[in-house]
Amino acid sequence: MILWLKGVVFSVTTVDLKRKPADLQNLAPGTHPPFITYNSEVKTDVNKIEEFLEEVLCPPKYSKLSPKHPESNTAGMDIFAKFSAFIKNSRPETNEEDGSEEGLPVARPPLLLGFGGS
Repeated sequence: MILWLKGVVFSVTTVDLKRKPADLQNLAPGTHPPFITYNSEVKTDVNKIEEFLEEVLCPPKYSKLSPKHPESNTAGMDIFAKFSAFIKNSRPETNEEDGSEEGLPVARPPLLLGFGGS
């Protein structure tokens, strides 16, 4: 997805994990896709792959995908946690008592405003 968003030409190899080709077994033994090879170096950790791609495929040739403001990475996490607790509550009448319902609109980060929200 990152390669596609950056406009990089790449090839995808679909692998049947039950009948993995020998060259693939030798390439990254003991690991499962996804992984990436670059200059004969294999990267297997998804987070490391993402960091590597941002580092190597950087401006000006490729656009930067990371957010301008680091706090954007966690925007909405508290909303999800509160909403999840709210929706899983088997006794809806307690939502008003414990303030769960009130916490939902308050938790909305200002970063999300301007996208149809108020």
